[in-house]
Amino acid sequence: MSAYLVRHLTRYQYEEPALVSHNLTCLKPRTFEGQVVEEVRIQIDPEPDWEDHWGDVYGNLRDSFSLSSAHETLTIQVMAKIERLQVPQPASSLTWEQAILPNGNAWIEAPPLMREFRCPSPLLPLPEGPMIELGDCLAPGRNVMEVLQEMMGLIHDQYEYDPKATTTFTPLEEVREKKAGVCQDFAHAAIAELRRLGFAAGYVSGYLETDPPPGREKLRGADATHAWYAVYVPDCGWVHYDPTNNVIPGDRHLVSAWGRDYGDVAPVKGVLFGGGEHNLDVEVDVWSWPDRIPEDVMQMWG
Repeated sequence: MSAYLVRHLTRYQYEEPALVSHNLTCLKPRTFEGQVVEEVRIQIDPEPDWEDHWGDVYGNLRDSFSLSSAHETLTIQVMAKIERLQVPQPASSLTWEQAILPNGNAWIEAPPLMREFRCPSPLLPLPEGPMIELGDCLAPGRNVMEVLQEMMGLIHDQYEYDPKATTTFTPLEEVREKKAGVCQDFAHAAIAELRRLGFAAGYVSGYLETDPPPGREKLRGADATHAWYAVYVPDCGWVHYDPTNNVIPGDRHLVSAWGRDYGDVAPVKGVLFGGGEHNLDVEVDVWSWPDRIPEDVMQMWG
């Protein structure tokens, strides 16, 4: 078992006073098998005139709030203590043909909502062609887990990690043509290809603990949000894959939320009246509990 303290700070600085803003966040990490969120806190400055806290259809934790008086900045800080457990990689006796829709016979008893993850979603239409070169990956009768592991490796090998290649909303077909991007693009490319083949796959957002170089202190805000994907295998549930790093997510991967694509789990969405241009600053920290937490942060946590 590993424990962490996560801090996610979002700060908007407006060119001129914003008059009204309505906001929806998806920032609070969630509890699921292998992860326990012991405590989570959200602080919003200025204090909202109205707020609500609820769970969406996928089980993600949401916060809605509104500000109806002029404000020049908006700061949203979420802190959470998370325990991540070592869970054995699930095993499946299915062939890949049995695990796909619409005809895979293992889906007869599966929850109906899982079928939604086989369908196109707002940011992920079914691609016009293959997202990766599959080779003989889909040989008849292969075990589904072997196929999924190999597909993760193909995405990793055939796509280049390049932060300058894409933006948050670069269209899927452009990602397919460039074969480059960041973790969001790796995840989107994999999900689109999996759905094209008939698998049910979803987008996972979260955090990845990173270590500083030897002899160096960990910089504040140097961590970042991370993204990977999960595939629903009918006889064992969701199985997670991180194609950016070509690893099965383990106890260093902290899950915040999941949905059909990035649009379902965007950290902050909103409608703003006034404000003009704005600057956005995001800081993310992931500290091992309790040894790596700075003293002032521990005091703030209490």
